[in-house]
Amino acid sequence: MERREKKALGVLGGMAVCMMTMAVPAYAQEQEPVSLAADENPADTVLADAVWENKAAANVETVANIRAEASQEAQKVGVLPRGAAVDVLEQGETWTKVGTQELTGYIRNDLLAYGQEAKSLYSQVYGISGTVEAQALRVRKEPSLESEQLGSKPQGTKIQLLSQDGEWFQVRVDGTDAYMFADYITVDEPQETAMTQAAYEEKLAQEAALEEARRAQETAGQGAADGGSSGENAGETAGGSQQVSASGSELDLLAAIIQCEAGGESHTGKVAVGAVIMNRIRDSRFPDSISGVVYQSGQFSPVASGILAQVLSQGAREDCYAAAREALNGSNPVGNALYFNSGTGKGIQIGNQHFY
Repeated sequence: MERREKKALGVLGGMAVCMMTMAVPAYAQEQEPVSLAADENPADTVLADAVWENKAAANVETVANIRAEASQEAQKVGVLPRGAAVDVLEQGETWTKVGTQELTGYIRNDLLAYGQEAKSLYSQVYGISGTVEAQALRVRKEPSLESEQLGSKPQGTKIQLLSQDGEWFQVRVDGTDAYMFADYITVDEPQETAMTQAAYEEKLAQEAALEEARRAQETAGQGAADGGSSGENAGETAGGSQQVSASGSELDLLAAIIQCEAGGESHTGKVAVGAVIMNRIRDSRFPDSISGVVYQSGQFSPVASGILAQVLSQGAREDCYAAAREALNGSNPVGNALYFNSGTGKGIQIGNQHFY
């Protein structure tokens, strides 16, 4: 019973203390119905160091080839995108045998990071996040129920997870390192892993077709410009999109959100995310600045999870800056798309995301 009561205090923020001091916001004092039988996070989540003892991640700029045999001449059976993780089945002097649910093959050792290095690389590229399961979960300065309360997060909020300290997760919330009770956060499992060669070639073909269409639009636009177009068409560039000016800080922000949302995608996929943001700036239904679009409530999960703040503090990768500059200059492989999601669906498919 003592353990269950402790959990309740973690979620409700210590109701007895709240009633005595009345010093916390009203929304945090509500006696919300909370399940005291919430599932505890198992020890084998992606956040646990032990999970990474037999995993490796691709330590490359784009993809690492997976081959049928431990030989440079062997057939390619798949690829492992930058930062994505696979199980290590056997490690030799030069090659590592790796496996996923879909394929088994070999990757050169020099293209991989192992163990804790793999975890750090995965976290850097994709981030490790979790989802709040309680109706309201306290954010605290230290891993203790008696620690200062920094606020609370509602059910469904994505949280950036840094490490686990016993019953507590160290988290980054609104740019600040803090702690939240672990039993009421479900750790998200890795989404990025190996692709079969067939899936990868299909992805490349889709991207090539989009690039060809973009260049055709660019050529047509240039022809119109040479013919003396003016007025509302002036200033348009590739894909028929107008250039957008941005300050240095807004360029930093655009590159960072591109890294968060498409860090493991192709160059075209990165530009596509930037193009969606540019499209929103031009649409009267959305804010008219990069910061306004990115920080609009409920639109980009890396903002709420704190992952965007982490990337901003470290600085985005140069390839993401390159994509951001192209999007600002009018490059647009997604037409008038205002939204994108991972996986397949309606609209334009670019890599692992669809734009609509």
